[in-house]
Amino acid sequence: MKFTQLCLFASLLTLGVSGQELPDIERLAFWSWGTSAQLKEELKAIDQELAKLPALAVVNTSASTGFKTAISIGENVRWLAVELSGEAVADTVVLAPALAKAATGVVAGYGFPVRFVLEVFDAKGEATVVLDASREDFPNPGCYPVVARFEPRRLMRVRLTALEPWALDGADTLAMAELLILSGNRNLAAGAKVTCSSTRAAPRTWTRPNLVDWITPMGLPVRPEPTGAPGFHSAVAQTAEATKHVTVSLREPMPLDEVLVVPARVKAVPLWFDYGFPHEYKVEGALNQDFSDAVLLGEGTDRFARQGMNLVAFPVGGRNIQHVRFTAKRLWLRQKDYVFALAELALMRDGVNVALGAEVTASDQSTEASRMNWAPQQLTDGLTAEGTLIPLPDWFSQLERRQSLESKRSGLVQRLDDHLQGARKQVVYASIGGLGGASLLSILLLVRQQQQRRRDAQRLQEKLARDLHDEIGSNLGSIAMISSLASEPNTTPESLRADLAEIGQVAAESADSMRDMVQLINPRTHAPESRWLEVIHRLTERLLRGIETTCEFPAHPLQLEPDLETRREIYLLCKEALHNIARHARASKASVRIAPSAKGLQVLITDNGVGFDSGRSSTGHGIGNMQERASMMGAQLRLSSKPGTGTTVQFDVPATKRWRRS
Repeated sequence: MKFTQLCLFASLLTLGVSGQELPDIERLAFWSWGTSAQLKEELKAIDQELAKLPALAVVNTSASTGFKTAISIGENVRWLAVELSGEAVADTVVLAPALAKAATGVVAGYGFPVRFVLEVFDAKGEATVVLDASREDFPNPGCYPVVARFEPRRLMRVRLTALEPWALDGADTLAMAELLILSGNRNLAAGAKVTCSSTRAAPRTWTRPNLVDWITPMGLPVRPEPTGAPGFHSAVAQTAEATKHVTVSLREPMPLDEVLVVPARVKAVPLWFDYGFPHEYKVEGALNQDFSDAVLLGEGTDRFARQGMNLVAFPVGGRNIQHVRFTAKRLWLRQKDYVFALAELALMRDGVNVALGAEVTASDQSTEASRMNWAPQQLTDGLTAEGTLIPLPDWFSQLERRQSLESKRSGLVQRLDDHLQGARKQVVYASIGGLGGASLLSILLLVRQQQQRRRDAQRLQEKLARDLHDEIGSNLGSIAMISSLASEPNTTPESLRADLAEIGQVAAESADSMRDMVQLINPRTHAPESRWLEVIHRLTERLLRGIETTCEFPAHPLQLEPDLETRREIYLLCKEALHNIARHARASKASVRIAPSAKGLQVLITDNGVGFDSGRSSTGHGIGNMQERASMMGAQLRLSSKPGTGTTVQFDVPATKRWRRS
């Protein structure tokens, strides 16, 4: 033992380090420092540039999710179109993907087609393809916008045709949060006519007008600034019916194209995305300061509508205007009082905000305005709490740059990890031939195993955090949204009971998911209530309630227990298969069997439902998602089904060195 310690000490001295402190393996691999330093410098440069670029919100801050086609059988081609009231010159079409809850959790890019064609039509009906993704699968963009730029041309209609639609949930669909038609800095599609092959009408959530309402999960078009200004804040009122207004006055009359209103944001409270935005309001323009010649430019009359963290646009049509007034007719409920607040009021002419620095007058303002940094003049300073407002084309260009940098950064991180792994191996191999190589090798392997365990634990933690964010975060957002509606002054007992029942159902689903996840990864398998197979058993009974179900699970503890990450993947794969039975199979009987096999575990899930043609190839099908989960475990997935004969899902999970004996 003393000889081994002496050899180790001599080896460390040979490498020029103290025998009292075990150095990091990366420092030992001194020949790799140059490459590591270069990769880290590239990552640092990317991070510095990302900090200056706009970031996506990736959250639905309004009840409006977007547009979605109906779920129907036999509809081969799905399409949507936006038609302007008249022919106009445009140069860009932007597709804003939807963020919505699917069977496996909240999905960014929900319903975005796998293959599609984007066309523009002039007044004569002549079509021009501006984006052709019909020859190969288009990568799901998540919440990033898909931008099609072209030479300025006169057009009247834009059509998106899904040649191969999204089918992650097992049913083909086409969904989109927003479609924008840009002419310079202006969105011509706001409030335009929407036509489609079919529509999934769900009040507020999925409707045709939602496609052109400016509401997306991307957030506001701002560039981050450390000194953002929140905007204007009225005095506090004790009743929602108190009328308040704020007016922006130009130095002289000028023709305006549109008025843009930016809701205020209070970051201290996560759900206050449109803080102080009134439930009922109107926007007027006038030449006279007393508004004796006022013209109504737009109004909001739906007290249950929420704009969220999105722009609100009101077309002016080139009318000469000098004064614009925003009047709040029904105030925003804060907690036990009512307020009116806005971040910015922009008057647009030829894509330029001519209201920057303009005079602002208000009916009143908050007595806490100076302490909270609210002021009327902040309505025309071009700033929000998140940063500086930027033109739409610049915003989309910078979001594309962020998307490219994030992809590049992910590749660099992988390269750095691979490089360090290679360097660690070289350290191990070089140490074998040195004095005390055997002892040093043992310690290096131990360090490597510890680091691997830390990486595995971190990866599992990140996956669990994502699962909880998708499942629990989405449900909490739903509860918050329902609670805000239930707190409205005109709520009836019947609607309140319905809201409370819906909150109870969502809360129960959240509790079940949380309990499953906690017990699934609990290492104390000697406690009967923490056995992971019982978690899957309860999941089966919960999801297949009302279906005659047979469950066959091992009666005795398994000789080989899967590791925590494999348990999680088996649970999620079973959950997805059971979701498909519950939602789509229309089955009366089902069975779930989990049993040990020669190589590990075998899972067999069957039903007598309607089935489908398993021989049909479709990249966007939900089968691909199951195959991806199976491949992450090294499992072999077998799926057999025919229309009218039910479905069988079988996957064989091989044991790995991380599995342990009971």
